[in-house]
Amino acid sequence: MIDKIINNQTNLKNIYNKLDKLREVFDFNNPTPTFKKVELYTEEIQQEIRKHFSIQEQLKNKINPEVDKIILENMLVKEILIRISNKILEGAKSQNIDVFNHFDDFYEILKAYMLKERGLFIQQLNMATTQQEKKMIKSIIDKTKF
Repeated sequence: MIDKIINNQTNLKNIYNKLDKLREVFDFNNPTPTFKKVELYTEEIQQEIRKHFSIQEQLKNKINPEVDKIILENMLVKEILIRISNKILEGAKSQNIDVFNHFDDFYEILKAYMLKERGLFIQQLNMATTQQEKKMIKSIIDKTKF
């Protein structure tokens, strides 16, 4: 039913991995190129987060109130990820070495959410929807373009 959402997790992980590798190659003698890449990858991951959650946003007010509640909970996670990534972006723009401290927070929330999406989210949707509503969800998701 939500395979398209689950498959999109790979894009998020790949971008984060590129971002995380920048810690290993940071050059204190010439930090500017690394900070520029942090900016680039952070903007890229923000786009991917928005795209990833946009699928769920399309389900709001179309299925039932219980599904809306589940979607709203997930939108809180989206906001948290965007805010942390904004801190990363601000730190990179100001070339603050402390920017790397936010990477772990970001990843822990992202990882926990992706695990939820693969298990609890599916379970919640199954419990909150009828067979007809499940077909409607699948139809909405299938029509969504990435």
